[in-house]
Amino acid sequence: MNEPIRLFLVSPALAIRRALARLLDAETEILVVGEARSTVDALARVPAVHPHVVLTGAHLRDPDTSELCRRLHVAMPGVRILVVGVNAGRELVADLIGSGAAGVVPHTIDEKDLIDAIRTAAAGRMVMSTDAFMDLLQGHTKDADDPLEMLTPQERVLFDLVGEGMSNAEIAERLHLSQGTVRNYVSRLLRKLQVERRAQLVVMAARLGTTLGSVEHDQAPDP
Repeated sequence: MNEPIRLFLVSPALAIRRALARLLDAETEILVVGEARSTVDALARVPAVHPHVVLTGAHLRDPDTSELCRRLHVAMPGVRILVVGVNAGRELVADLIGSGAAGVVPHTIDEKDLIDAIRTAAAGRMVMSTDAFMDLLQGHTKDADDPLEMLTPQERVLFDLVGEGMSNAEIAERLHLSQGTVRNYVSRLLRKLQVERRAQLVVMAARLGTTLGSVEHDQAPDP
């Protein structure tokens, strides 16, 4: 990104918010544009400051963090929500990702990795610790019917690229398409696979262990 990553912090603990604000605002590529102590405050304040990334805890209440993700995803589809989880279990991680979170990282994450995670989320990629991701995958069993059988070879190319965590811009560059065209193709793919979130495709791709074999990645999907 050419401009600084606009970051909004959500935490009920003032000391944590202030410490994170000092730490992250010191980075030239990150600009902390606001703070909130609750999900209610966040829902009221986030739209006014237009952040690229919202950094929040996993265990907020009234409404909970998953509902915060859902409401922000509807109100501001472009905002990326990065969740810091303290012992976030499989069900919570799945719920957060399904609600539109860009990723979940452990509360023990160090400074460098947190900055990398914020950067990754701002770029439109999914962020998740290896342990949380593997735990989430282990909670699923492979469907008896392969849901990818309904896809054309070209749609399998798109599914694979999304599954690698690539953004629409990166896919557009790879396939020599406009970002608007890729966005339309991804929306159609979501509907065809009966999922609501892009992150769910990433989880599905990892769970199924898909490979494209002889299908070329530079082949654009059919309209």
